[in-house]
Amino acid sequence: MCCLRGSLLPKSILIAALMPLFLVSGYAGGQTRKDPHRPACTDARCRKIESFLKAHYCGKSPSGTGPDGGCKIKAPRTPRTGIYVLADYQCDLNESKCQQNGQPSSVVRDILIRELLRLGLPPKAKGPTYFTVWKSTSSGWSLAAANHFWLLGNDIELCQVMLIIEHNSKVLVLRQVPFKKVDADVNTVTQWLPLDLADVEGNGQADVILEADAYENHWLEVVSVRDGTVETIFSGLGYQI
Repeated sequence: MCCLRGSLLPKSILIAALMPLFLVSGYAGGQTRKDPHRPACTDARCRKIESFLKAHYCGKSPSGTGPDGGCKIKAPRTPRTGIYVLADYQCDLNESKCQQNGQPSSVVRDILIRELLRLGLPPKAKGPTYFTVWKSTSSGWSLAAANHFWLLGNDIELCQVMLIIEHNSKVLVLRQVPFKKVDADVNTVTQWLPLDLADVEGNGQADVILEADAYENHWLEVVSVRDGTVETIFSGLGYQI
């Protein structure tokens, strides 16, 4: 079993400049849009989720330009009860090297590779693909992700997909980044890191907690998985440099 923070990418790949290329449309509950990543909480449900996130995934806010009430995002050091880690990977940010720990099953791997190809990844693309598979023992579904990236001089080729695979093998797309080549210093793609699977609302259902990374901007997202659908129910906190 490997650590949850194993899905970090090399630093150059985490720097991004644009809005997320794909989000489940809309925000549930009482969040209104001003800062697109940090809509204000206006009801008790949103404030309850925000309070949970602050208690479990927020450290002291680093120096920067905002946001008000922001925080440095921290990940659990070990998997919480109810998460079975089948595959994950760790990256050395100083050396830009990654180590895969564990592997997805052949069925899950085929699903992930098929999705990457659908997103434009060339069948013979250079470079490694790294996998994350976490099973929620309480809910029965699995979070499965594939990240492909390859440094080519001053450029990066990358492609990402993050899925929910239900116990009946139904596949739900959580996040995706189509294949493209970007400047390594000014990466124009936002990517997501799975932080945890946790019951943020206290209703006995596991939710997906993600860290979103854009250019000098980092925030938390919570995705609810219910009845064969996924819905982003929170976006906010984090910090900007």
